[in-house]
Amino acid sequence: MKRKAALCIILITLFLASGVLGSITYAQDHPAAEWPMFHNNLAHTGNTTTQAPLTNQTLWQFNTGGQVDSPTVVDGVAYVGSYDHKIYAFNASTGEVIWSMLTGGRVVSRPAVANGLVYVGSEDHNFYALNAADGSQLWNYTTGYYVDSDPTVSNGIVYFGSEDNSVYALNASTGRFIWSYATGGKIMLSSASVSEGVVYIGSLDDKIYALNTADGKLVWSYTTAGQVASSPTVYNSVVYVGSSDDKVYALNASDGEPMWDFTTGGAVYSSPTVYDSVVYVGSLDNKIYALNALNGSCLWNYTTGGQVSSAPTVINGLVYVGSDDKQIYALNAVNGKKQWTYMTGDMVISCPAVAQGAVYVGSWDGKLYALNSLNGSCVWSYSTGGQIDSSPTVSSGLVYIGSHDGKVYALNASTGMVGENSELHNNVVWTYTTGNMVMFSSPAVVEGVIYVGSYDSNVYALNATTGAFIWSYKTGNSVVSSPAVSNGVVYVGSEDNDVYALNASTGALIWKYVTGGMIMVSSPAVADGKVYIGSNDCNVYALDAANGSLVWKYITGGYVVSSPSISNGTVYVGSYDGKVYALNAATGVLIWDYTTGGNVPSSPAIADGTLYVGSADDKVYAFNASDGKQKWTFTTGGEVASSPAVADGTVYVGSYDDKLYALNAGNGSLVWSYSTGAMVVSSPAVADNSVYVGSYDHVVYAFGSSPSGQSHEQSLTVSLTVVFVVLTVVAVVALVVLANAFYKKVRR
Repeated sequence: MKRKAALCIILITLFLASGVLGSITYAQDHPAAEWPMFHNNLAHTGNTTTQAPLTNQTLWQFNTGGQVDSPTVVDGVAYVGSYDHKIYAFNASTGEVIWSMLTGGRVVSRPAVANGLVYVGSEDHNFYALNAADGSQLWNYTTGYYVDSDPTVSNGIVYFGSEDNSVYALNASTGRFIWSYATGGKIMLSSASVSEGVVYIGSLDDKIYALNTADGKLVWSYTTAGQVASSPTVYNSVVYVGSSDDKVYALNASDGEPMWDFTTGGAVYSSPTVYDSVVYVGSLDNKIYALNALNGSCLWNYTTGGQVSSAPTVINGLVYVGSDDKQIYALNAVNGKKQWTYMTGDMVISCPAVAQGAVYVGSWDGKLYALNSLNGSCVWSYSTGGQIDSSPTVSSGLVYIGSHDGKVYALNASTGMVGENSELHNNVVWTYTTGNMVMFSSPAVVEGVIYVGSYDSNVYALNATTGAFIWSYKTGNSVVSSPAVSNGVVYVGSEDNDVYALNASTGALIWKYVTGGMIMVSSPAVADGKVYIGSNDCNVYALDAANGSLVWKYITGGYVVSSPSISNGTVYVGSYDGKVYALNAATGVLIWDYTTGGNVPSSPAIADGTLYVGSADDKVYAFNASDGKQKWTFTTGGEVASSPAVADGTVYVGSYDDKLYALNAGNGSLVWSYSTGAMVVSSPAVADNSVYVGSYDHVVYAFGSSPSGQSHEQSLTVSLTVVFVVLTVVAVVALVVLANAFYKKVRR
């Protein structure tokens, strides 16, 4: 299993400043305040002449956290809960965080806002009342289990359900208990509807209940043939609700007698919306239905690319709804024709909120989106979202990085913050959504353009300032290799076995070379008119940069996912046979090799005649670059797939033990280490006296010395520590899945 896991994680590094390599030609010179590509430069040396921080003081963190469900928008503020255990309040116009409040569990419940208070449930079993202005807690009420149901406030009473099987009524001002009613099953996502003195709610005991609002006594119940997680909607004295028996029901609100039902092709967890005598509802058969509210006849249906459990929102003749195909849809309410769609990074089960010309909706990619209601363009988004194994790139004061949520981010390199409360939120300059994960591919930034690969098989060119799309090129498989740009040409590998050379301005194909295996994470190094890259056919290749013809290849004893580094006419690279190789850059003849105790996915860094590299034997090695003699080793607490970065006499590298290490480059002694919330596969970037690195805890870290000597790091509570532990477990599980998939792929 260790071998399989190592196969999935390979390095990802970044590129630093030149000056050490003498004879090597670069695409462009860049200042030490930048780290513009993988391992900093085209030769992948991984070192820089910039000053580097001497301590692990945290300048800022880009904090991701959890999946996001449905927002509520009131008086220019968007309120939403997240799986990171927090309730957030955002400026609805800008996305700036106004406040957040940490609970002890995931927040699936959609907040209700009334009379200056925010009401919301949490999976810590509590129901909360918060001050809408500042998020301070006024009161909470503890139930017997998760509170995922959305609250309803009516006449000074707040109603909600709990997975302890009960419906609760509390005084909205004080939280004082008024009554509860025990159903025969959990109340998961079904939320109370209140009309004419009656509370309507569904339960997993297959029933819909009607309860007296004053005392909670049963008025009636109706038994369907499946669990009821849908929330009832009451319109013109009729209760509309869905069931997992595939049906939508219309019941008389007074006595519960059935008026009609409509059978879809899948379970109905979506909550119906009724507008102008039409019932709009989604189904797990991938469809959105419009039904006549009087007789249940189907007026139209629209097929999405995934299951629809999102509840539709209807306003100004448009139906807004999410789907498991990751998209948010705007449909014509009369005929169901598509007006626009917006692609998020994961499935959308959130119910959209519409206010002041914007559609607010959460996605399982961890982001809250604000979209223009007329055309679907993104006004802003806020991320709480995905694993980060891409390595940062730094250019012109911006940090660029990819995430498992399928996005490329541009962050302010100086602050990474929003507001003054150190809530660990980011100042996102822009994001661009690709069609899949941005996994391992580290952006290269050249002359105002960012180049990056995606799991959707494309190589992208984006405007580095705005994130605007310039071009993309479709390869035959996932692109996890990091691009290299030289003399107006983009070089990159793909899992379709090919190495590509593309025109940097237009994306037009110049040439491609077919290797004998997938090019997973190995990224091209360019020097002296040659392109060097590794392949899963166990070979290291040297290709003519102009036409792609083979100059030489050298076969190792294992997959080559390490990216070659070039210095003084020598190619340095690691292999899954456990060895580090030094090859003559002109001929491919072996100069020396060194056998470590594990696979070597890490890409070597070279500085001052010393080679630094990590191994799956948990160690970081330093060798004499000329003869391969070992200078020192440092043992971490886990495999080292991260590629070292060297600056100012210090080696920075991540480990599977969740830590970032700073080591003395001369003797390997520990300078400092920093524990993140999960393993560090990302490779550090060093620029302008700061170190940037990503972690599988969803956080991008920046280390260095701030001018004021103050750190923007927030003191983490025990609850947040628990969040990090959970995210670590999730990351490991995801890693094993990816490892198994990769292992099967390469075995074929």
